[in-house]
Formats: sequence, C-alpha cells, structure tokens
Amino acid sequence: MSDLDFSSLSPNELSNVLNGPALQVPAGIIPNFANPQNKNTISLVALILCLVVASTSLAFRFYVGYFKLRQIHVADYLMLLAYLFWVVVIVGSLRRISQSTGLFVHQWEMRGRDMAQYLQIIFMGMCFWVVTMGLVKSSILIEWIRIFAPTDSRTIFHRSCKALLIFSAIFYTCMLVALNLSCFPYRRIWDKTVPGTCANLKVINLVATVINFILDIAVLLLPQRTIWRLKLSTIKKVGISAVFAVGVFACIAACCLLEAIVEWIKSDDMTYHYSAVALWAIAESTCGMLIFCVPVVPKVFRGLELSKRIPSIIKWLNLPISKIKRSTRSVQNTWPPTGFGLQKPRRYQSIDEPNSINLRGIESSRPTDRQYGIVCTTDITVTETYDNSPRKDRWSNQYGWLPGVRESRV
Repeated sequence: MSDLDFSSLSPNELSNVLNGPALQVPAGIIPNFANPQNKNTISLVALILCLVVASTSLAFRFYVGYFKLRQIHVADYLMLLAYLFWVVVIVGSLRRISQSTGLFVHQWEMRGRDMAQYLQIIFMGMCFWVVTMGLVKSSILIEWIRIFAPTDSRTIFHRSCKALLIFSAIFYTCMLVALNLSCFPYRRIWDKTVPGTCANLKVINLVATVINFILDIAVLLLPQRTIWRLKLSTIKKVGISAVFAVGVFACIAACCLLEAIVEWIKSDDMTYHYSAVALWAIAESTCGMLIFCVPVVPKVFRGLELSKRIPSIIKWLNLPISKIKRSTRSVQNTWPPTGFGLQKPRRYQSIDEPNSINLRGIESSRPTDRQYGIVCTTDITVTETYDNSPRKDRWSNQYGWLPGVRESRV
C-alpha cells in the first residue's frame, strides 16, 4: 500500500523511526505531531452531505417500492447491501477524523508508529469500497434490464447490460482478491515492521480506476439509445433522458478520482494525497446510488398531491387578507344602477382564488341503486271493488275482508 519498509531496521533504528516523522521533513518545516494542519472541517461537511444524499435517495426508493408499488426487486436488495458496506466506508473516514490526526495531513507530521493504524483503516476502506461499487454497478444494470428490456433478451441493450454485469462482477471480485493478496504475509499490508514482500498497489489502483471510469461511462450511455428510440415527443424524451443522465455526476467523480490517484502515485506524501482519493471514491459511490434511486423520485412527489395541497396552504396563509377583501366587496355595488336610458359600463368582480372551494366527489359507504342495476322506481296504486251480494259477503268475511273499496300502495 505504501513504500514504507521498517522490517530491515535494527531495534534502535526502528525505535527512532517509530517515534519520529513517517516521512523526511522538508527543509525549513518543523513538524507538529500534536496538532497538525488538516482539512477536517471541509472533509466532515463532504462526508455528511454524501451520507444525507444517499440515505434520502434510498429512503425515497424503498418508500415507493414498498408502500406505493408494493414491489421489491432483486436490485433493491443488492443496493441495500451496498449501502451497508458504504456506511462502513463512511465510518472509517469519520474514524480517521476523530481518532487519528485527520484527513489531508502531511506524512511528515505523523509519527512512524501511527502509520500501522492509518494503513489498516485505509485497507479496510478499500475493500469495503470495492464491494460497494460492485454491488452498485450490478444493481443499476439489473434495474436497467428490468425497465428497458424485461422480456426481450435478443436486443443489443439487453445483451450489453448482461455483458457489463458479468464483467463488473468479475472485475470487482478480482480487485478484492488482489487487495487481500497484495502482501505476504497478510499482516504486512498495514504493519510494515513485519518482514515479507508486497506488490505495487499503486499500479493496481491506477488500472482499476481507469476500468471503473470506463464502466461509469458505459452505464451512463446505455439507456440513452433506448430512450431516444421511444415513440414519445421530444420534450418527454429530453425529460426522461435527463432523469437517467444523473450518471454524469458519477463520471465527473470518477474522473476526479483518477486524477487524485495519479497525484498519489507521483508523490511520496501518501497520507495527504490519499485523503482526496478517499473522498472522491465516496462521492462516486454516492452518485451511483443516485443513479439507481432518482427515477422513482417523481412518483414520491406525485403521491404527495402538491397541486392540491399548495392552494390550501396559500388559502390558510391569506385568510386574514381574504376577510378584509370580502368586507370591502360587501359594500360595493357590483351592478350599479343606470339612468336616462344610458347604460354605464359594468364593473366585474374578480374571484378570489385562494378562497374558492374545491369540489370533490362525495363517496358514500352505502351501495347506490346504479350498482345493483336499478334504473327507476314507480309507485303503483291498486284499487279493488267488491259488491254487496250475500255470496261475496260470505266469501269476504271468511278471509276477513270487508266489502267496499280497498287501496294498497306498492
């Protein structure tokens, strides 16, 4: 991970190196081990911003998927797992700010004995970040297939997504294995007092960053061709393309990460330049989560029915003003009288929109007639007439009917 090697020093030399600066101090500079210069404030703001953005976007995603659509797919579970690994990376950076000297600290202002803990945190952050990016890329590609080619596996888009999915899984797995096999024995990865050999991780990181940047560009461009071939208006195509073009930010972050890796390789001041590498890596993974979650954000605000809520809020805010307007309009004549056959121009009264009443459909819990097929009802009057003949009287008295006229209403 670094060019440090304390394994060949004698005990006295090792004691002096561990208690002294981890890098040769430039001329004219006095190292400050107790309170070195750093950029912890701006780093902390950047980390909290990334944490808030990623957490909010994932909350929107799972709110829509679980409560609105009632559908949770494989990509959602993969992204949730990626988020957990990503939080570990954030915690590692926050730990470097709180427990160690901080971020953007020059290596000559760190003691040699502090380098083991520093390198161990960096190594663990690398491993968790590689797993995070592998899961994020896989989630995005699986989601692209589900949205744009759910059934047809013969399209170029579907095959391209499948090829990138397989390649990214193999690539990040190989990257994780390479990190863990970079030194022998294993402890020498962070403890440079242990004798052994190490590979040149700077070259491995450079190659991996270039491939990661190419993958970001591919993920950005993949859905654009399919979007612009849809049978929609140009305005709708531009809107959909803009939603799926959030990957531009991921490409920018990946480009800045590549630049930070180059600066880290060229400089011996590993602790200072690697801080920029860590921040840009976290920013890139945050953008990857945004790519996955942004397409569902419009559904969140659509469910809030802001178009119905905003007028009610405005009505509540303008309530005192509306009362004054109504009292003023009550003393005015809307239709003034005219005389001598000459009609004066009429004054029209404007409607106060905030005080208007929104009419809604009233739903009844009772079933309506239309639901059961009844179209209309009719009152029928039945009249029965009986004569007073003895035979009829005996028949009617037998059933309790009195002679005469009887009406019944149905």
